[in-house]
Amino acid sequence: MGWIFGARSAARRSEPGDFPRVSAHAEDEVMRKHWWEDDRPAVDDQRDRRWLAVVLVASALVWVLIGARYLVRLQPLTGDEPYYVVTAISLLEDRDLDEANQYAERVWLRFYPPEQLPAGWQGWPSFPWQLPPHAAHAVRPGLYSKHGLGLALLIALPWAIAGRVGAMAVVGLCGILLVGQLFRLARDVGAAPRLAAALALGLGLTMPIGPYALLLFPEVPAALCLVYAVRRLADRENRWWQWVLTGAAIGFLPWLHQRFVFSAAVLGAVALGRLWAARWRRGTGPDWRGALATVGLALVGGAGIVAYNLWLYGQPYQNTADHAGFSGLKGTVNGIAGLLLDAQWGLVIAAPVYLAAIAALPLWWTHARRLFALAATAVTPYLLLVAAYRVWWGEWGPPARYLVPVAGLAVVPLASWLTGARWWERLLAWILWGWGAVLSVIGYLDPQRFYHHPDGMNKLYATLDRWVGIPVAEFLVPFQPFAAAPVATRLWASAALCLAIAGLIAVMARTRQWRGPGGGSGVRAAKTTSRQE
Repeated sequence: MGWIFGARSAARRSEPGDFPRVSAHAEDEVMRKHWWEDDRPAVDDQRDRRWLAVVLVASALVWVLIGARYLVRLQPLTGDEPYYVVTAISLLEDRDLDEANQYAERVWLRFYPPEQLPAGWQGWPSFPWQLPPHAAHAVRPGLYSKHGLGLALLIALPWAIAGRVGAMAVVGLCGILLVGQLFRLARDVGAAPRLAAALALGLGLTMPIGPYALLLFPEVPAALCLVYAVRRLADRENRWWQWVLTGAAIGFLPWLHQRFVFSAAVLGAVALGRLWAARWRRGTGPDWRGALATVGLALVGGAGIVAYNLWLYGQPYQNTADHAGFSGLKGTVNGIAGLLLDAQWGLVIAAPVYLAAIAALPLWWTHARRLFALAATAVTPYLLLVAAYRVWWGEWGPPARYLVPVAGLAVVPLASWLTGARWWERLLAWILWGWGAVLSVIGYLDPQRFYHHPDGMNKLYATLDRWVGIPVAEFLVPFQPFAAAPVATRLWASAALCLAIAGLIAVMARTRQWRGPGGGSGVRAAKTTSRQE
């Protein structure tokens, strides 16, 4: 864990990118600075502000235009979305979490169309008029939602002010801020402003992140919290308000959904390590009071979710009967492959550029080891958890729902690859991204195409097939159990994925020297750390 906390032996061997050793005191200062700064180049704050403004405004304008289409085609709310709204209504009207009276009064009809659908209706052709509650298996009397409270808390007041538009605006704002953080993250690892902006917008506005920035799901707010916390904990120093926001982000993650509890625990432990390094290892870390604020807020959030579980379930963790349960080893392996390759919900199927991001992970390691170690340690337990979840595909929603919270981190390996890449490498990246962008546009033109019944048929690819006359959809491999392909077919598809990743790694390795930190990446020795959010 020394890679994350910043504690390592003073007697380490020299690595590429180290400063010359002129004296014991100077060596100590240089080693500390080099380690905490994590080999990242200086940034021009004034120029970054201009580019950041462009990125934020562009993403806001795009989502406003797409949101108008969502309000027409995705009417009424379906899937898990209405359940968050019912909880918000209970909070607003009763000041409690017992939703028994809300279901008795059928409050969802307030945001449903009239039973006699109006002429020219363009929303869902069919939907349940009787909304069955997603009830928690609680020990308390009453009816409580099994879904996380975090999103309901975020949308409650906006819903009271502007209904669905207000609630969508809150999630959309989280999406805009997330795109801004992706731009900052790409800049942190050395991408030029133009490339950082292209990566941030390219990942943020397309699948899997883009569609969920306009839906009432906790994924995009969770992605914002996770990316912000990882980025700030990996930085050398933060202002007091950045430490406060980091602690709030960590503490809020399990409230959005309790599947984030392990990642929040890892990030909280890293913050505790930063506090220890700052308070008791003289001169090796940031202001210890700021780190203390982060740890304190993370503990408040963590202790709060434990207290809530004790209150609702009579135990410190959520009742596993609230959800579909978990698979054994065989099911988990199938889930890992399916998260990437499933015909309808696979990440690489919906957005092939993530194939390049996976292949570029070794470049991330060589360019920013501390950031890589922190992100990998925080994300790995979450990925294993969702892969083991029996419904790892996320059911009624756009593709790769459960990978949305971690998908934004792909900006770092892509930036590590494309910074200094040759023209044909950039062309390859553009082709991979362009394929997913076309599929995203197909979905945005008719958002109902994002939603798949578990029959193995991908509506986005089926539409593309009709447009170009090439049958691609029928060759996609279903992994989800309701229409799973034969085991041999899934194994061949997984092997093909591994070969494609290995091929991309070989391409990347052939075009550059795989050197350690500070080698060949244009990293400046004297970095001016950006303190902007």
